[in-house]
Amino acid sequence: MEWKGYTGKILNVDLTDNKISVSKESDKDIKQFIGGFGMNCKLGADLTKPKIKPLSNENPIIIGTGPMVGTITPGASRTVGFTKFPATGAIANSCGSMSFGFHLKQSGFDHIIITGKAEKPTYLLIVNDDIDLCNAKNLWNKDIVETTNTLWKNYSSCGVIAIGQAGENLVKSSLTLIDKTSTFGRGGLGAVMGSKNLKAIVSQGTKGIIIAYPKEFNKLYNKLIERIRSYPQRKSWIDLGMLRSLPVGMLLNARGNKKKARQCGEREYLKKMKKRRIACPSCPMADKDILEIKEGEFKGLINYTSSVINPLLTFILEGLENSDQCIKMFDIINRYGLDSLTITALFEFLDRLYKKGILSKENTGFNWNNDFKTIIKLLEMIVFRRGFGNLLADGWKEIASSFENVKDKMLTIKNLDVIFEPRLLRLGTMEFEQIVNPKGAHVASGGSPTYVGAASSLEKFKTHFKRMGVPDTAIKRVFSPPLKAMGVNVGRLTRYSEDWYTVLSSLGLCARAQMNRFWSLESATTFYNAVTGIELRSEDLREAAERSWNLLKLLNAKEGFSRKEDKFPDEWFKSLNYGDIELKFQDFFGETIISQEIAVQLLDDYYDEREWDNITGNPTKAKIMELGLEKYL
Repeated sequence: MEWKGYTGKILNVDLTDNKISVSKESDKDIKQFIGGFGMNCKLGADLTKPKIKPLSNENPIIIGTGPMVGTITPGASRTVGFTKFPATGAIANSCGSMSFGFHLKQSGFDHIIITGKAEKPTYLLIVNDDIDLCNAKNLWNKDIVETTNTLWKNYSSCGVIAIGQAGENLVKSSLTLIDKTSTFGRGGLGAVMGSKNLKAIVSQGTKGIIIAYPKEFNKLYNKLIERIRSYPQRKSWIDLGMLRSLPVGMLLNARGNKKKARQCGEREYLKKMKKRRIACPSCPMADKDILEIKEGEFKGLINYTSSVINPLLTFILEGLENSDQCIKMFDIINRYGLDSLTITALFEFLDRLYKKGILSKENTGFNWNNDFKTIIKLLEMIVFRRGFGNLLADGWKEIASSFENVKDKMLTIKNLDVIFEPRLLRLGTMEFEQIVNPKGAHVASGGSPTYVGAASSLEKFKTHFKRMGVPDTAIKRVFSPPLKAMGVNVGRLTRYSEDWYTVLSSLGLCARAQMNRFWSLESATTFYNAVTGIELRSEDLREAAERSWNLLKLLNAKEGFSRKEDKFPDEWFKSLNYGDIELKFQDFFGETIISQEIAVQLLDDYYDEREWDNITGNPTKAKIMELGLEKYL
């Protein structure tokens, strides 16, 4: 058959035996799991053995893209990576963007399955039908930026997924960068690649993608692109990017640090940090940053990042005195292939423990001075596993087991540091989903009306519900929280935010606020049908997302995960002193203090909305049978 939108092909790479083969997708699987996220789960379920170690040869890496990727569909650049992550031991997907997925599709593949371990440092080269495992000896020990630049020089226009020295040395918080810009694989994908001696993956494609109904697609495209271009806030999004939705200066100011806050404002960003903005293929919003330090000690430093927010968030560390140091530190983190969110949380945690005398030079062998030089020194110790850094490289779980009375002071979920703090942002789906997602604390549930105050009233929630495809039969339940004053039941809503995120990630569409606001389940279905020629209803897309999420949860149930891991941090139920402000754990509208009892009820409601077992927190046999997943029981 002639595939439309999809390529219908999977690239299989056995690093141990140095074998490369191509297999075909089935149209049945495509209809049931759609693409990117969904097909990754399906392929992983067929391949992954329970209880394997994340850094063993048996742990596969699956990289996939959706049917929209490789076309000019606005915002269609998503790459999805599936593996068992070493930081948590959970099986999960992680998403990134930039040009890799575009080139993978253009080269003729929807997915790559990588197994085994190469004997020597290797990179995978995909140039249309020419696939090769190449010697990476000259790239090993190089950072991500050096590696990517070298591969770009060698292969011109191409997409690159690369690891740095952190991944090579199996640091559990290591990740990869796509095109030295987009983070990919929080939780240790970098270490999984490093354990396989896989330095990078290069894709370069020129084949093109066949569209089933080009005239219909062009009409849909022209209508959508015009809507995006006429969006009143488009210019400010392009000018400021994610800084527009999360003003870091306000957060620092609330902590009582006005001097730092002034360095993070829009004016300072435009004048002192921004070099220019860059976009993923087919994106009309240019949401990525190229930063430049224009004067001072680090003059001339150029940094690529998915958002200026990332380096500015490191400013919460007391040891950083100015924004230049933030960008420099972030650039080093990026080059090594570390997770800046984890490093920032870890260093803030260490600072507290040193100040309290729980940690000291005597029991760590490291003298923490909380200044820029000390921070950089400790970064190097972690990456190269020297002294105290060797322990830190193994993550939160190892730290907790090595020192008494520190576990209860960690703000982690499933051994990943919290990203969305509900005492600061209140309890929306992004905050709640950190609890119930198998992977733990990370960025997901894209498109939710609770994202950084996206919806300010229940009427606006209804508009978002329609866009996300929340069934009419579920809306009454979503508006039935444990206490009426809460307005919305975030536990029940999270189920639909997860499903909407899964739809976007399966199709290959960007989940960021500035792009997903233009999509709805209905429009995504219409585009999908025009691109692929496969006539689906919106309900079919939604069910495919539910099927994928249930399968992912089922895989983690076989790993021993259950409701006992879906635990709210005890710290959330205590006041957070933020500067002169005392913050409480509140519902999204700030009407109710979330107690332990309410939190348990919200978990019950989430499982109920998913039709999962309330005791185990896992899919019931009836739900698995309903979704046609009985072979995975």
